[in-house]
Amino acid sequence: MCVESPAWLLTQGRRDEAKQVIARLYGEEHVQTALSWLEVSKKSETAEEGLAAPKKESMFAPRYRLQLLGGIMLSMAQQLSGINAVFYYSGSIFSDAGISDSRVGTLIIDFINIWPAFFTGVLANRFGARNMILWGLSGMVVMSIGMTVAFIVDVSALSIVFTALYVIVFGVTLGPLVWVMTADIFPDSIRASASSLCIGINWLCNLIVGVSYPYISDALNDYAYVPFVVLLAIFYLLALKLVPETSGKSAEEIQAEYDSRREQ
Repeated sequence: MCVESPAWLLTQGRRDEAKQVIARLYGEEHVQTALSWLEVSKKSETAEEGLAAPKKESMFAPRYRLQLLGGIMLSMAQQLSGINAVFYYSGSIFSDAGISDSRVGTLIIDFINIWPAFFTGVLANRFGARNMILWGLSGMVVMSIGMTVAFIVDVSALSIVFTALYVIVFGVTLGPLVWVMTADIFPDSIRASASSLCIGINWLCNLIVGVSYPYISDALNDYAYVPFVVLLAIFYLLALKLVPETSGKSAEEIQAEYDSRREQ
């Protein structure tokens, strides 16, 4: 089920294998279109290097600074949104809301997290991945505030509704799209190393939330989600600056957008 990247195969001079992979992934009818995009990218990189021998680029190079910051920001936003505080501690959250059987809360959360992802591709193609990320961050701010208010006024039904909506918003936006955009914003030359760094940071933030949330909950009680509201608002502002639209764009167009932002 795992195949080599067509872009990497082309850089190794293995054009026939690249065609086979493209045909397998996207169908024979898209082979020439995909090849033309990839080969333009390859020629562009060669021209930038002055026709010199290909060299290994660093993800920390100044020209990739915005991309790297954007990828790290997206990875942090996905986890520091507080989503795994709900997943890991849904039993206690729903117990506070009046549901005694923790398994019921867990099943509810798991179900409503899975099905929204089936609509993500269609929505991203129509509205744009960047817009979906921004809408997701702002939507989770609203739902987190709603959860906090529901906990304060001690209305069980309201807290369950806002928690469910919070998970749905995440499931259709940040949940699946962060992985896609993290790969899209990097050029082929640094994608593997930069994506690996972002994934590592993603898991580190996951660990931080998982370990710290019980202490946050004990300290803040009904206001336990206020820190996540603040973080989500900060990530929204950062995304406006660091994340360009990637839907329907080639790698060259995405990099050109970053070059334009860097010069501003």
